[in-house]
Amino acid sequence: MKKKNESKMAAVLVSMGLCVVALGAGMTYYTWSNVKEPLTAEESPASPVTVAKSPTLDTAKAQREQMSNDDGEAPDPTPAQEAKTTETKTTSEQKTTEKSTAKVQQTVTYAYPVTGETVMPYSVDKAVYDPTLDQYRTNDTLCIAAEAGTEVKAAADGTVAEIKEDDESGRTLVLEHADGTRTTYGPLAAEGMVKKGDTVKQGQTVGKLDQPTKYQAALGSHLVFAMEVNGERVDPTKKLEK
Repeated sequence: MKKKNESKMAAVLVSMGLCVVALGAGMTYYTWSNVKEPLTAEESPASPVTVAKSPTLDTAKAQREQMSNDDGEAPDPTPAQEAKTTETKTTSEQKTTEKSTAKVQQTVTYAYPVTGETVMPYSVDKAVYDPTLDQYRTNDTLCIAAEAGTEVKAAADGTVAEIKEDDESGRTLVLEHADGTRTTYGPLAAEGMVKKGDTVKQGQTVGKLDQPTKYQAALGSHLVFAMEVNGERVDPTKKLEK
């Protein structure tokens, strides 16, 4: 009886072992059956690739116009436009500078405003005798003898810049010329005198000579003529052509 039971027990254990083996084999099959082989290049589906397209020139212009209409402001200029604007501005500035330089460097010739003897020369380096003051002094004008009533001519083309009263030279006319030089004439009579702002030509009558002031009476009737360059008096005889 005991041996019979042992035989049954052994049979049961063998059966259980077979079941475990069978179960393991089934799980192994299931696992391998669900593993997929890697796809080949032919079998693999192509992945969609999106390529960004650059807008055409017309499209870009349309977009810029739309942006301008949306915010009410003009779009920023392109680098090419900025370069063109800068170049235009530079060219304009260069032309303006060249024009100004040409004006400053313009040559102007000067002629004597009256004909006569020099009764007191231009002299700033050394003193000359002044018969009215009866003393030696420097003189930054040119005094030319001429009778009262003599027509005084413009030394060069110019514009009447100023008419003023001066203690020594009386009523004095100031002309401004193209090269920046200013010429002065006095004493002039009020009658027949040009007016401030008038444009005159070389040799044109600008006024008539008046009587000398008390400060220069001893010199007799004469024209007090002077020239200024950059605000400084210069020797008229170095520029006047006879």
